[in-house]
Amino acid sequence: MSWPILHWNQAATVSSEVLRQADVRARDEFGIEPQQLMEIAGWQVARFVDAFLDGARGKHVLVVAGSGNNGGDALVAARFLYQRGALVTASIVATKDQGSLVARHTATIASLGIRIHEAPAGIDGSVDTIVDGLFGTGIRLPLREPGPRILSAMNEAGRPIVSIDVPSGIDADTGVGAENAVRAAATVTLAAPKAGLRRAQNSGRVFVADIGMPATLFSAERTEIEAIYRAGSLVELSDPELT
Repeated sequence: MSWPILHWNQAATVSSEVLRQADVRARDEFGIEPQQLMEIAGWQVARFVDAFLDGARGKHVLVVAGSGNNGGDALVAARFLYQRGALVTASIVATKDQGSLVARHTATIASLGIRIHEAPAGIDGSVDTIVDGLFGTGIRLPLREPGPRILSAMNEAGRPIVSIDVPSGIDADTGVGAENAVRAAATVTLAAPKAGLRRAQNSGRVFVADIGMPATLFSAERTEIEAIYRAGSLVELSDPELT
């Protein structure tokens, strides 16, 4: 598994608030809806997991999805992995909003025949890898149940975990919460690097995925974000002090 590499000191980081504003501006200024970004994010994650497993066909993949947009990304990834021949199951936190994107993606994978459990049920060590889409950049610590139980179940499964955007349970800006968060083998972070990923040892290898968010939305960081996108649609960030 080889991707273009940039050093962390070549890549600007953006805050969760800047990303929240970028989501709103993407829709208002460019007509890019959240569903469009979610589809690309899920495809990028599935593409990465396929390479991470040296081919997903016939491999057992468990997708853990929360009730927010991070969970929606994970469920889209489940669909693409299923299409690549992976044996996919999902463990989810059900949303109360039946009109939300995550509810719609849950219905889609159910229609495909993907087995769905209510988290933490279904999380065990019988799979080849776990895709972590439980929490994203909008979490508030400390976490409430069943969050901590689900995080523990993922870590205790003892299987390699690929986290979406950030390992579930850490603050994306500071890395706070890492001691109780998911211990990822790799993190596919979306649109732009988050500062907390460099500070948290449980981020594993960190990759930035281009999901079609215009770099102009990041104003002060635009030049560095454009450099990442031009290097590749999936780019690994490395720390020169560790290489």
